[in-house]
Amino acid sequence: MNKLAKEKQWIIAWRDRSNSTQQLLFELDQGNCYSVVVHSEEDKDKFLELFLRPPETAIISPDGGLLNNIRIDENLLLPLSYHGLLTESTELHIVDLFGVCGLNEMETHELLAKLPGQLSTYQKRLVGFVRSALVNPRAMVYDSIWGGMPKAEIEQIQRFDGFFRRYSPSYTAIFLDYDTNSNTQIHANKTFIL
Repeated sequence: MNKLAKEKQWIIAWRDRSNSTQQLLFELDQGNCYSVVVHSEEDKDKFLELFLRPPETAIISPDGGLLNNIRIDENLLLPLSYHGLLTESTELHIVDLFGVCGLNEMETHELLAKLPGQLSTYQKRLVGFVRSALVNPRAMVYDSIWGGMPKAEIEQIQRFDGFFRRYSPSYTAIFLDYDTNSNTQIHANKTFIL
C-alpha cells in the first residue's frame, strides 16, 4: 500500500484480500461526500492509517476519541493547542458549534465540565464532532458513528455533516463503516468497498 498526496486530490492505493490493487481517489475541497465500506477492523485501521493526516483530516470515532482522565473542555482544547490553533475566539466558537447542534449555552457549559465517562454514546460522538470541527479540516472521517444508536440519535448524527458545511462548505466528508451498517442514508458521491 502506498499513498500519493496532491493539493486537490488524495489517491490511496489499496491491495485487497485477492491481492488486486484498487485506487481510492478522493477529490478534496469540492464539498464531496464519500462512503467507505470495510469488512474488518484490520481494513478500517489500514484505511485510517493511510488517510488521516491531522489537522488536514479529522476523525469522529464511535467513542468520540476522548481522553477519559480529562474534562471535556480540556479534550476540546488539547488538539487546538497541539496544532497551534488556539485563538481568543475559540471559546465562542465551541459554544457556537454546540449551539448549532442543539445545545444552549448553559447545557454546553455543563457538558464541558464533565468527564467522558459521564457522557452518553451520543454525547461522546457530539463532542468528537465539535473537537474535529474546531480544527477546520479539509476532510472529516465519520468512523462507524451509526452503531449502537437509537433512531432519533442517528438522525441527529446525520445532521453533523450539514452543521459543519455551514462553516466549511467545500470540505470532504468520508463515512467509514462496516457493511452491516451501510444501509444508513448517505448521499455519497462515490462508495468504495474495501
